[in-house]
Amino acid sequence: MKRLILLLALAPAAFAGSPASVREAAAVKCIPQSVPAAKKTTLTFPDGKSIKIDLVDTPATREIGLMCVTKMPRTYGMLFVFPQDMYLNFWMKNTLVPLDILWIGADKKITTIHEKLHESTVDTPDDKIVTAAGKGQFVLELASGEAGRRKLKVGDQLKFKAEIPNK
Repeated sequence: MKRLILLLALAPAAFAGSPASVREAAAVKCIPQSVPAAKKTTLTFPDGKSIKIDLVDTPATREIGLMCVTKMPRTYGMLFVFPQDMYLNFWMKNTLVPLDILWIGADKKITTIHEKLHESTVDTPDDKIVTAAGKGQFVLELASGEAGRRKLKVGDQLKFKAEIPNK
């Protein structure tokens, strides 16, 4: 047991260097949690191209989100589903990968885009953790740079199916 504790204590120094190494070192202390029974669907962008997304539509699954994930493929997204349009603030605590975050209204049109938001680690002080806000019924998290690569803009219509939760 002492050997394991020592190994964990030394892990950050062993991974010093590139950003990928830092993310992997942070993951030693931040274990990704599987989103229980995450629903899956397809989201289609205005250009007709699609990606697979996980839907998180309960308070428990929305809280877990992408915490402790160390890799974010360009062809993947996570859609947070809420009961109605509302102002929502996202706090990137233990989000080990940089993200683009899009707020989407009940009409499935993009209302707000925050691009290339910085990752955090378990050691990032709370006052240094990135927050982003917008208004919508849905919030889509994509790999950093995807909103720009796909030329997404406020007012763009997205296509997806999602059941609306009660809370």
